[in-house]
Amino acid sequence: MGAIAETDSHVEGPGGFRAWMIWGVASLFYLYEFFVRVAPSVMEPELQASFGLTAGALGGVLGIYFYIYAPMQLFVGPALDRFSAKTILVPACFLCAVGCIFVMSGHQSYTLGLARLCQGFGSSFAFVGTMYLATQWFPRRRLALLSGLTTSLGMLGAIVGNAGIAAAVSDFGWRITMKDAGYFGLFVMVLILFIIPHRPPHKQTKAPEKLSKMLLGLKKVLLNPQTWLAGVVTSTLYLPLSVIGALWGVQYIMALTGETKVEASGAVSMLYVGWLVGSPFAGWLSEHIGHRRLLLAASSLLTVGGTSLLLLFKSMDLWGVYVLMLLIGLVSSPQVIGFVAAVEHNERKFSGTSIAVTNMMVMLLGGLGMALFGGLLDWSAGSEALGDDGHYSINAYRRAMAMLPVCAAIGGLAAWLLQESIDQEAHQKAKEEAAQKKAEAAG
Repeated sequence: MGAIAETDSHVEGPGGFRAWMIWGVASLFYLYEFFVRVAPSVMEPELQASFGLTAGALGGVLGIYFYIYAPMQLFVGPALDRFSAKTILVPACFLCAVGCIFVMSGHQSYTLGLARLCQGFGSSFAFVGTMYLATQWFPRRRLALLSGLTTSLGMLGAIVGNAGIAAAVSDFGWRITMKDAGYFGLFVMVLILFIIPHRPPHKQTKAPEKLSKMLLGLKKVLLNPQTWLAGVVTSTLYLPLSVIGALWGVQYIMALTGETKVEASGAVSMLYVGWLVGSPFAGWLSEHIGHRRLLLAASSLLTVGGTSLLLLFKSMDLWGVYVLMLLIGLVSSPQVIGFVAAVEHNERKFSGTSIAVTNMMVMLLGGLGMALFGGLLDWSAGSEALGDDGHYSINAYRRAMAMLPVCAAIGGLAAWLLQESIDQEAHQKAKEEAAQKKAEAAG
């Protein structure tokens, strides 16, 4: 199955200042939810001590975020296709903020689990909602770039969630830090309430589609093999962010370099800097050369190489780790193209559903990856799970890290099987028309 042709009934978004402002507010929610997602990575020892959890148990409890986030995508897409984004995003942002405030209220593991449940439920609407608004307010040719820019803002939230949170936790404690994060989430909710309209003015006002029809769209997307191939490669390219960035990276780098938590969290942030820089460039490059599949396959191959380097070193200086984290971030950042490929392989009226199903696969593998890595870490360390300093040995981390290049190789196979979603003839014609208009304007 190739790319889905554009239907005559679809009216493309106009772009312009208002479109950028609406997308900007929605993407601020995505920045916030990514901050919430990765914040535990610099709180891992405090969370283990506060809630009395092993590494595997902590990975499982924190993974609740992903376990609710992933299946919710089956409802997020159809809900956005049926209702307005504003109707969905306001309560979603509120619930995410409440989860941050609630996490500081107890010392039992179920309290942490419930907080992550609220955070994951609310966060599940952020990325898909932002990209859905992009499909409504911008021309289709802008989607790859907007996908990259949206991801870049998420990476900015992750950078704050690592380097910034590490200093805040050190100064004020993790509970106060999460409470303040909850208040910021309420501020974002107010922005969504007052800036994002219910419907774009260029769209005809009509009654919501029947639920049965939207579920039929979900069925079509799920039964499309290209959706699954795009989802697999997108998920495996995200896994380094989930495993290294969202939970285990700080402790791994502390064991590798002997540096403090604040310095190690700065190194982890370079992973997100790589995505921040690479994602919009990958989106632009994909549109420029007219290929999705080629970039996804190359990204998977390079990610195999980049993550394999994690297995080689028993020690490294901090600057070397900075370079390594930046490299892994850059080579895996074309992951964002997978979402656009999923949209292009399905009918345009099911754009929200296509993005959501792909995101479901990404988050499900992300949550399973966190728990699997924690289990591998406990298993590889054996009876000497913790050293005198309360941390795992570097050899235990290196053995557990072997899962990353293996998963990236599986993603590479999926990319090889994926069909190109861009119509090459139409793409070349559009480039020629754009060049002609530019020449006429210059003349």
